[in-house]
Parts: sequence; C-alpha cells; structure tokens
Amino acid sequence: MKKFSSGALTEEQKALQDENYRDRHVAGVEYDYLVIGTGNAALTCASLLSNQGYKVCMLEAHDVPGGYAHTFERGGYYFCAQVHYIWGCGEGGRVYEFLKRLGLEKDITFELFDRSGYDHMIMPDGKRVKIPYGWAQLQKNIEDAYPHTTGLDAFFKIVKALRKEMAALPRKIHWWHYLLKGRLYFPTLLRYKNATVQDVFDACGVSIEAQTILTAQAGDLLLPPDKLSLLFFVGVLGGYGTGAYSPTKHFKYYIQRLAKFVTDHGGDIYFEERVTGISTKDGSISGVTTASGKTFTARNYICGMDPQKSAELIGWQHFPKRDQDKLKYEYSDNGVMVYLGLKPGFDPAKYGLGNHNTWHCLDWGMNTMWEAGKKLDVEHAWFFMSTPTMHGNDSGNVAPDGGHIIELATFAPYAPFKQAADQDHQDYLDLKKGIAEKLIDLAVKYHIPDLRDHIAVKVVGSPTTSEDFCNSPHGNAYGAALLPKHTVSRLKADTPFANLYWCNASSGIPGIYGTVSTGMELYMDLTGDYFYEKAAAPLEE
Repeated sequence: MKKFSSGALTEEQKALQDENYRDRHVAGVEYDYLVIGTGNAALTCASLLSNQGYKVCMLEAHDVPGGYAHTFERGGYYFCAQVHYIWGCGEGGRVYEFLKRLGLEKDITFELFDRSGYDHMIMPDGKRVKIPYGWAQLQKNIEDAYPHTTGLDAFFKIVKALRKEMAALPRKIHWWHYLLKGRLYFPTLLRYKNATVQDVFDACGVSIEAQTILTAQAGDLLLPPDKLSLLFFVGVLGGYGTGAYSPTKHFKYYIQRLAKFVTDHGGDIYFEERVTGISTKDGSISGVTTASGKTFTARNYICGMDPQKSAELIGWQHFPKRDQDKLKYEYSDNGVMVYLGLKPGFDPAKYGLGNHNTWHCLDWGMNTMWEAGKKLDVEHAWFFMSTPTMHGNDSGNVAPDGGHIIELATFAPYAPFKQAADQDHQDYLDLKKGIAEKLIDLAVKYHIPDLRDHIAVKVVGSPTTSEDFCNSPHGNAYGAALLPKHTVSRLKADTPFANLYWCNASSGIPGIYGTVSTGMELYMDLTGDYFYEKAAAPLEE
C-alpha cells in the first residue's frame, strides 16, 4: 500500500514538476526559504514571506497541500481531512488579520456558527445543552438543564482570570517576567500552569453533569480532563467563545488559495516530494534531499514536518541535550473519522441538523468515556457529528447540487490499528469498518433513523490513515499532546542551527487558529514586520 500520497499526480503533472526543477537548477535560482511541508503553519508563514518578496520553495510529501486541513475528493464530494470549525476569523482576530495582511480578507471569508449554540452537547439522559457565545449564558444553559449543579461560579471565576492573564502575556516570555511581574500580573497563571482540567473541577466541586457538558468537545483537544492542560482548555473554550467559524467556500478553498498565493508570488511548491535527508555543515542546514533523488538548497529552512522525525533525519547527535529533551515529547491521540456523502434530496433540518456541531456523550464523565474509547468500546464513549455543507454558503463547492456531507468521529488509540495493519491488511480493514459501522449505528439510533438510505459515498479514516497521508507519527492529530508538561515548556521555533526553524503544531499551538499563530509569529520574528498585536483580538466576556 502506497504511503504519504494517494498517487493523485498525473504523469504529466510529475513531468512538469521535474521540468520546473531542472529549469530552476540551470538558472541557478537560490531560494530565501525552503519550507518542508505545506501544513497550515507552514502555508501561513510561506504566504507572508512570499508577500514580502522572499523567494520560497515548499516540499510536500502528499499530492495536495494543507496537512490535516487538506481536502480529498470521492464521488464528487470533497471532505476536509480533520478540520470542522475555527476561531479568530472576526475583525481583530488572528486569522482575519493574517488574511488582511495578504489582501485576501475579502476573498477568503467566513460564516459564523449559530449564536445560540455553536456546539450542541447531547447528554446520556437525552438532554441537549447548547454552547453559546458568552460564558454567562453558558453557565445559565447548564444550570437550566441541571438546576442542582454545583461549582460553576468558582470554576468560571478561575477560567475568566486565566483567559485575561493569558491575553496579557508578552509575545516572548523570559525568566525575568516570572521574577518581576509574575506574582503581580499573572497570579492565576502561575498557580494553575501545571494544572489539569480535572484538578480545577475537583477543587471547585463541579458536578458531574456540568463536567460532562464542559468537556464534551474532547475531540477538540484529544485528552480527557484528568490529563488535559487547563491552559489549553481555557484557550479553546475562550477562543470559540469569541466566534466559531467555517470558511464560506470551505477549507478546500482556504488551503488552495493560500497555496496559489505562494506560487502567484514566484514561489514553487513540489508535491509527492517526501524529504528523506537533511544535511548539515558548520552548524547550519546545507540542503535537503527527497525520495525521488532531488536536492534542494536555500539560505534558510523552515520545518513544517514533525520535529522528532526531522531530528532523526538530521541526526540526534547534532542536537545538544537540552534540545533533545525538548524534542522527546509525547504525541497526541487521534480517532476514527467517517466521511459520508449524502444523496441529493436529504434534508438536514428535518433531523435537527444545522449550522452547529453535535457532541453526543454516551456516559457520564469524559474520563470514563475516554477509558471506553481506549478499549474501542464505541457504544460507551462519545461521538461527534458535523454537517460541513450547513456551515458555509457555498455547499456546491464540496458536494453535488442538493447533496450534503455528514462527518462522524470518535476517539480511538493508534496501537490497535497499527498492530492490525502490520499483522494483516484485511484485519485492519475489518477493524476500521467495524468501528465505522458502530458510529453509523449510533447516528441512526439517536439522530437520523434512515441515514443509511441516503449514503452515496462512505470513506473511513483511522490514526494509521493520518500517519500515511499526513506523515504524522503515531497518527497524532495535534503534535505534542496537550498535557500540562507540554504547555509551558512547549517547543518553540528556534533550533540549534543558525538557519533552521520549527513551524508546526508541536512548536506552537495546534489547530487552525494555533497554526496560523505559529506561522505568523515565525514570520514576524524573521522579518521584524510585527503587524499584529494580540491585544487587538476580542476576548470572551
């Protein structure tokens, strides 16, 4: 089975790439920046550099750009691999201001999810609790559904203080910030920087119903509350609280437009060119080689691929112990995704589906459900349901006229899929199909009784699918796991090499908003063009 690419490039496309490569070498073109990978962080940084006139080259192992935000096609339906909604798209937000810097803010536009509830949480007792914009209304929704709930006043007091202090943090944090300003300006951050969400639930006495609602969107973070960093939880809850969005023309157009922006500004993007070697000389990177035998050089190198995999290609012996320690992070989990293309005539509104996502909890307490997920016990875990064609104003961009897309997901560990794939490919297919059918059964049981009658296309992805197509070790979704120990000491852009920079989910914040932030921050540090101040961004109230 071919890995890293679906083989979508035609022979003609490959020939054109090879011709362009030869022409560049004959002409002696020298790149300012060579970027490994075309994930969202890399595309963000590359497009900003291209906009400033730098000569950029990007190398992508897959046949399409975008990493986890890439879109693939089956039977006339276009599915985004793993992104469903983002924040920071309103004026003043990072995503908006990034696109404005490129002059694309009127080209790539966004649609706001329902104000009354961008996420709908379905509880084991059948109650539906909406997650609105505004924490006061969120608390009211929880207390209306469960009047006996406890601990929310204390919990939200901590969350609001953390959100405010996190927004006030300087761009770069030095030891003297802790010494001179820490206790005065960031007391809550210092107190809870190593805390899990469960630590605060327990300290505040939050009832199990409220805990389940607040952490029902576990797939956005891929850790249960007893392991999840409180700071990451606050960042996501607060971020979506300022506005949950989907691109008007879907993530397909968003990614394609950024890639085209790079090439329109004189950059090169080579697909199906998996980097297999990174050379060093005198403390700098001197070049990279790809599986096809091509060599590429540049003045500077930006690594969008996994830093641990990159370190293996460079050679661990070239990294001081301090850097090696930072690179030995634990990977995040992932899950099973079921992509369904529905025949024209299906009416989502008939089933209560709309411009929101649905998280269905099949037991009380996310820690309990996570343990069920580890055992692939789908019926006692949680599942997610999204309707991308209801989130933008251009459903025809991703589905046949009148058709719709539904995507189902749940947490699933990497090991069982890897073991099955290594053992026998049919065993792997059977495992993946079995979980997919259980997810469809759950959607039928609780939401869409005749769902199977409407299915035109069905595609199933697992953690090993992500490993194959996104080159993500252990099929991770978010790079380094969002544990407290990977929060404060998370890898940054700098490396021991004078001309190499990390730019990916592990070297910053995962997700679309996070990787836009990572790409923007690297660009600003490289060029001194500090066009964005996070103080301008809206805050949840």
